[in-house]
Amino acid sequence: MADVTLVIDGQTVTVPAGTNIVDAARATNVAVPVFCYHPKMKPVGMCRMCMVEVWTPKIDPATRQVVMGDDGKPVLALMMGKLQPGCVTPVSDGMEVRTGTDKVKFTQKGMLEFLLTSHPLDCPVCDKGGECPLQNLTMQWGPGISRFDYEDKVHFEKPIPLGDLIYLDRERCILCSRCVRFEDDIAGDEVLGFDNRGRAWEIIAKGEPAFDSKFSGNTTDICPVGALTSADFRFKARVWELQPVPSVCTLCSVGCDLTLDMRHNELKRVMPRENDFVNEIWLCDKGRFGMRANTSSERLTTPLIRRNGQLAPATWDDALALVADKLSSAGTAVGGLAGPGLPNEDLFLFARLFRETFGSANLDYRPGSASDPSVDTWSMGMGVGQGTNLLSLGKGSAVLIIGADPEEEAPLYTLRVRGIQSRGGDVTVINPYPTKLGKSANRSLAPKPGTGPQVVLALIKTILDEKLAKIDAYGNRLRGYDELTKTLAGETVEGLCAAAGVSVATVQAAARAFAGADNGIIIFGRLALSVGPALTDAIATLAVVAGKVGRANNGLIGLVDQNARAAIDLGVRPDGKAGMSAREMMAAAQAGTLKAMFVAGIDPAAENPAAAAALNALDFLVVQDLFLTETAQLADVVLPLAAVAEREGTVTNAERRVQRFRQAQRNPADVRAVWQVAQQLAVMVTDGVLVGANGKAGRAAAWNYAVAEDVSDAIAANVRLYANATLAQLSTASGTWGRQSNEQVYYDGTSYENVEGVGVQLPALIEDPKSTVTVSVRVPQSPAADGTLHLIAAPRAYDNGDWGKQSKLAPRMVPAHVILSVADAQALGVAIGERVTLRSGAGEVSLPAQIDSGLAAGLVLAPRVRGAGLAGLMTGAITAVTVLKAE
Repeated sequence: MADVTLVIDGQTVTVPAGTNIVDAARATNVAVPVFCYHPKMKPVGMCRMCMVEVWTPKIDPATRQVVMGDDGKPVLALMMGKLQPGCVTPVSDGMEVRTGTDKVKFTQKGMLEFLLTSHPLDCPVCDKGGECPLQNLTMQWGPGISRFDYEDKVHFEKPIPLGDLIYLDRERCILCSRCVRFEDDIAGDEVLGFDNRGRAWEIIAKGEPAFDSKFSGNTTDICPVGALTSADFRFKARVWELQPVPSVCTLCSVGCDLTLDMRHNELKRVMPRENDFVNEIWLCDKGRFGMRANTSSERLTTPLIRRNGQLAPATWDDALALVADKLSSAGTAVGGLAGPGLPNEDLFLFARLFRETFGSANLDYRPGSASDPSVDTWSMGMGVGQGTNLLSLGKGSAVLIIGADPEEEAPLYTLRVRGIQSRGGDVTVINPYPTKLGKSANRSLAPKPGTGPQVVLALIKTILDEKLAKIDAYGNRLRGYDELTKTLAGETVEGLCAAAGVSVATVQAAARAFAGADNGIIIFGRLALSVGPALTDAIATLAVVAGKVGRANNGLIGLVDQNARAAIDLGVRPDGKAGMSAREMMAAAQAGTLKAMFVAGIDPAAENPAAAAALNALDFLVVQDLFLTETAQLADVVLPLAAVAEREGTVTNAERRVQRFRQAQRNPADVRAVWQVAQQLAVMVTDGVLVGANGKAGRAAAWNYAVAEDVSDAIAANVRLYANATLAQLSTASGTWGRQSNEQVYYDGTSYENVEGVGVQLPALIEDPKSTVTVSVRVPQSPAADGTLHLIAAPRAYDNGDWGKQSKLAPRMVPAHVILSVADAQALGVAIGERVTLRSGAGEVSLPAQIDSGLAAGLVLAPRVRGAGLAGLMTGAITAVTVLKAE
């Protein structure tokens, strides 16, 4: 559509067709006050605060032509003879908007006076004070006095809980419906609504449990008054007392920008930082309310050494001396596990310690259970191209979600994908069990357990059969295409779909939508990663064949655990035959061929009895963590770990965007980052002598990192992929930290400029013009339809992890249980709440049962949460089990 030119308060402006008057005015720095309107939501015209005069060219009814005046200019007429709401009025050519006339000012004052008739005088105690749009708009556009009787104000009980996280003060609510519309339209959780009419009109929670949304905290941000407050921050501080420190959430792979709002050395609240490339202006509740573990009284504060069978406090010098001696004396029979929640600096020096100082490539970021995600660097190389911005995608874009549940694995991707769909994009979900995005997608496929590869092959086959493939752009870089066509020559779309139990027509529609889109994104999650190369290779090949790799807004997004993307990039993984994976290390420990291990920021013993037994069989085990985990309880030495809020560093998200976080808190105890411990151990082992990759004296880089910035610079200097992710590029030129108020505060609620930068996106390997583009698939044998029950360990955001200590999310933690289909529950004679025993070739576990009417017969789900004990049961991503009703 063509751009539109109009005049606003005497200024000529050209904006895209369809722009509303409020946004057009902001483009000219003319502020039109609003309450119900929000730039991230569809306008509804409820509050009438944005009333303006709109003059449009007069049309002659006889000729349908613009009436021209004596001065040769169009004659203007007041639209509909009255003021118009600017948020729902689109601009048009020749329009003239007047925002400061006497009639407009009179209306603005009247609307504010009317709103304030029922609004309490809570400003001295209201949490919104200091960042409240109602205060701002009243000062700028409101009347100086009110003609209404204070005693006539409406009074309600103050406050009432909408749930366990959010409180509602009905007296303050101005009924703008921002909270309701956010949950309905953006989050897809229809849990809020209106009740009653007139002056008793109020917001209510409709969910059971109340306000059941993983994004509820955002409603307190966009509320233009203090009607919605969080249990985490209510009455805790005044906003002008807070020092916001830029940080990045490390609880999943999205890497949301946020600030830690500190008063002195105490965290008061967590707020989003605007970054359209990552999280826009939103946070999930896990990121917002899951940061309290830092101050838990259970935190480790001093090193511990096992003496006479008991862990006893020790000094850092004694602990590190013992660790250096034991690890070095084990030779190359030493292994390391570094958890995916650790920052880049920790991962880089942890890997360097093992590879250079100990000469060992026995490294992994996974706990070592049978359903661990595969280390698939090839499909990861097909990641989304540089410059990708999901906010820019809509009509002409297609998203495939395969083997993933984004709401549970990486919640903000739920909002991002729903946003693409709301702007006209096409969304297909392929997952064996129901997910939230599957309910709202354009189409959803539920393949039989273990047949995900067949569905993806059916998509590829459709593209090939219908000649929709787009491979010309790869030129002579493409490898394996002829072998691909030969492999699939004997297959049919109908046969593959029949094996997977999915609709041929739906698969074909999905393939056509994806191949025909201008931009295509494939999101795959833990289930797809756990299935292994048969599925991930097929996913990558699908993207290549459809021409959806190697450029911005196209490619794969793997929902890996937390910062696992960096762990893969920075070498915390085995190098094929040169090193052992976590599972192999556990087996070697049991066999006595692996003598010692360093485990940092991960707890393999928590869910896996086999891992616990393996770790217990080691000659020496050192653990560095925040808490005395089950793994730490087995250790010979335990070292306290610095939390992300207590240090500086960088992380890499699922889209390979590297972002910097700052130190917000000081821990009174001497806790250290993993990179600091790795450096101290390297220096102690080598006595300061530079060492090479074989552990012998050489010319490797010196271990002389003073601060985290030094390690970050070393990553940029030594890891080619990270060459352009220096700290200078990750920070802004202004050097200003935290948030700065901008004019958005008048519109969005609690909104601030992001002055810390939006990060640097690393190039995908496939973007290198010298790299090869390989396609490769295999046709796995379909599981036999013999009535076997198949178990999937389904990820859950609220997983009872240590991150939830002291969090307001504690009541929402998912208890260990198993989910059966209606048919299977009836066949077994199991009722809701009864215990059942799951038995596989690896072990068994007894859990209470729930029943899901949307689950297919033959499929059993067990939430992957602490306490479920699933790791000792799983033989793979999808595990054949026998389900017995417990006696």
